Amino acid sequence: MTGRDNQFYARLAKQTDLAAVPELAKIEQFAAPLAAVIPDKSLRYKAALATAQAQGGLTKDAILRGFDSLLNLLDSSASTFNRQTDEVGKTEVDAKLGQINEMNDTIQQKQKEIADLQQQMKSMQSQTEVSRSKLQEAKSNFASALDRRRAEIQQQRKEFETILG
Repeated sequence: MTGRDNQFYARLAKQTDLAAVPELAKIEQFAAPLAAVIPDKSLRYKAALATAQAQGGLTKDAILRGFDSLLNLLDSSASTFNRQTDEVGKTEVDAKLGQINEMNDTIQQKQKEIADLQQQMKSMQSQTEVSRSKLQEAKSNFASALDRRRAEIQQQRKEFETILG
């Protein structure tokens, strides 16, 4: 038994003590003084019942109904406990499960956002490579055109130097 078991047991034992039922309390009152004289439990309670019947009208059926009352009290305690634990389950456990589900939804949403951003990044990287390639081609074409035109102008200059003498 764990500490919690002992705690529950102690509470149940207190609620269902024999003294809580008048018929059971009465048979115990008659049996207790006989314990030293009649050590055998069976004989002691038979003698106590005989005395209780003669003096107080207590019957075997009344005693057994007393135990039934205690069992009904245990059933009632179990129902109350189950109802309370169900309520705690709804308020604490179900609420936490709801929060966990919300967190999972948020995680999935963030993962989708990350995937979208990664796709956007890949697209930008491709666009960057195309832009870089076009820029490199433009630089190369410009350098080639610049060299060609420079050569033409230098050729024309030589021609004019020759013509002008």
